[in-house]
Amino acid sequence: MGWEMTIKKYVEAKGRPCLYVPGDHLDYCDEHKYPVLIVWYRTTKADITWINEPYQCSHNWLFCRDDFRQDIEARAEKIYLRYATAKTARAITYSFMTLYDLSIPDARCAADELFDMTLAIIGEYTEKEKTQ
Repeated sequence: MGWEMTIKKYVEAKGRPCLYVPGDHLDYCDEHKYPVLIVWYRTTKADITWINEPYQCSHNWLFCRDDFRQDIEARAEKIYLRYATAKTARAITYSFMTLYDLSIPDARCAADELFDMTLAIIGEYTEKEKTQ
């Protein structure tokens, strides 16, 4: 049997979103250059916080580009809309996002998608830069 690395796409914490990253998740994300994603769960609902902290230094050139900032916000909006209901809300910017009052299963799925979207868009724009 071979050894497999499991990617930790997000961390879960109880309560409402706050300016706190649970445990050593920020260090983990910094080390691996992953976005910081936290699913804040309650009894039946959950919120998601997305922070671009690990990319602010390593990919600052991307976050300075208007086209990139608009693209990441548009892609995040599409993910939100897949899970949105009349009672959900969102605050989406290129540096910090929060999706509010999703069902817990939907929040987990949306967090997975936000993680994958972030790595994909970083990869796409990095490749474009190399070929220009």
